[in-house]
Amino acid sequence: MMQELISVVIPTRNRTDMLVRAIESVIAQTYENIEICIVIDGEDDVTAQFLAGYAASRVDMKVAQTDGIGGSAARNLGVEMAAGTWIAFLDDDDEFLPRKLEKQVALLGGDADARHLAFTSVETYDPGKPEQRYMLPDVTWKEAQCSVGEYLFCRKGRKTMGFIQTSTLLIPRKLMLEIPFTNGLKKHQDWDLLVRMESAGVAIKQLEQAEAIYHQHVVVSGRVGQHNVWRFSERWMEEITVSRAARDSFLLSIVNRGIATDQSMTKWQRHKEIMQRFFQVKWNGKYVGSYVYMLMINWMRAYLK
Repeated sequence: MMQELISVVIPTRNRTDMLVRAIESVIAQTYENIEICIVIDGEDDVTAQFLAGYAASRVDMKVAQTDGIGGSAARNLGVEMAAGTWIAFLDDDDEFLPRKLEKQVALLGGDADARHLAFTSVETYDPGKPEQRYMLPDVTWKEAQCSVGEYLFCRKGRKTMGFIQTSTLLIPRKLMLEIPFTNGLKKHQDWDLLVRMESAGVAIKQLEQAEAIYHQHVVVSGRVGQHNVWRFSERWMEEITVSRAARDSFLLSIVNRGIATDQSMTKWQRHKEIMQRFFQVKWNGKYVGSYVYMLMINWMRAYLK
């Protein structure tokens, strides 16, 4: 039986050392009918020249270059240029394990006409400690029995229940054309997509084995956008449709953590902003322990930074 084509979309710029690892992980897939759609997002002659060296690969490759349109738009462009029935996404600094695509197509029954998508668990590590690997998410999608917003943002004990990352997704192309990434988002692009997919009736399925490696990097202090990015996160949360529990958990974890580490504010200002958001929360008995934990940990961050 003929395998349906999978298009692997990889946005990139100025990271050929990482990109080669990502490409090789696609070439090594046990699923054979694959093309790679690479979007070079901005001026980058080095990457364009580097990719010419893969012309003789067993995997067909399409390359587009933009003036710098951002991650969401670059992925959408990759979907538009793709010929595949299925779309898999891969960040240029991550990699697939060899049977990822084969297993995901099997999980979805090879049915690209259904309104469903698949994600996988990942192998990862703390920044700077690649030898100490562990698996995410901590709670399986089947076990959680909740909305995708709660799965991504609410906690079981001290840890967030779920983890769904762009490089783990396999989605029918027709669904990606119907529900593309939101252009212009500088953060939370994959979360935004998943929330909107669920709202549109798309079923989410998990391959519980780790079939991708999510590489984490040390964040360089002072990078552009680090100081006030929590303000963007707060605005984004106000605009999407999630449960009150998901919204409150996001506020107490993602937003308050950003406030606690914002060096543009004094410690007192950080403390005040954290408490303002804490008092906005509607107490939910299921998550009360994690709410208190998030308050305390961000207090500590605010005063130790």
